[in-house]
Amino acid sequence: MRCLRRLILLLYCALPLAAHAVVVGAEDDWYPYAGVADGKPVGFAVDIVSAAFRAAKLPLQLSSLPYSRCMTLTRQNKLAACFNTLRNPRLEQQYRWHSTPLFRARILIFAERHNQQSQLGAADLLGQRVAITNGYDYGAEFDNDPSIRRDPGLRDIDALRKLAAGRVSYALVYEAVAEHLMRGHPELAQAIKPVGTLIEAELFLSFAPKRPDSAQLVEQFEQGLRSLHQSGEYQRIAARWRQPFRPAGPVVGD
Repeated sequence: MRCLRRLILLLYCALPLAAHAVVVGAEDDWYPYAGVADGKPVGFAVDIVSAAFRAAKLPLQLSSLPYSRCMTLTRQNKLAACFNTLRNPRLEQQYRWHSTPLFRARILIFAERHNQQSQLGAADLLGQRVAITNGYDYGAEFDNDPSIRRDPGLRDIDALRKLAAGRVSYALVYEAVAEHLMRGHPELAQAIKPVGTLIEAELFLSFAPKRPDSAQLVEQFEQGLRSLHQSGEYQRIAARWRQPFRPAGPVVGD
């Protein structure tokens, strides 16, 4: 009986922490930044977000889900935040934002291996059929140009496969994501190559617009993220992810 009472007391004491954990959506198919292995969120951005919340002394619960669903639930105030988001004028008023980027990354323009072009930019995609991933943003110049024929798919690997099959002229995928996918699918590496850079993007955590705690969470997260830079922890996490990472279980998106 005494053991049972102790167990009940321990469970009762744990309830406030669980009840007040900040639930944040993590994209489930964007490795090495955010993916799923053994049923758990993994990735460089996952480590950065988790460390920033720890530095801010905020309990965190991560929920892995597709990016478009993650953003919808955050906009509806059902999640506290979602990552990883490229800020743009369309999204600016729909969410709350911290000021220090989670990280910066290049969106590369890929073409078939026989393509002799190089150093392409957004202007070179006018009138072309370009594979993209549904729900992603690619910068104002690309997103606002109606002359580009977009061919959306569910995942980045779908964009690369369309390109390798000759169904599109170009594909847009973040550099590290493409490198990871092509390591796992060498047939893609033999069929396609980067021929330019669309933009170097800054990625953020997008916070729910109208939750009562959103403004405070943004401020606390920003402080936590800055403390990672000041302490050197951000650089240590980045250094770990510069090497190929092979988790114990399969990564979603392979």
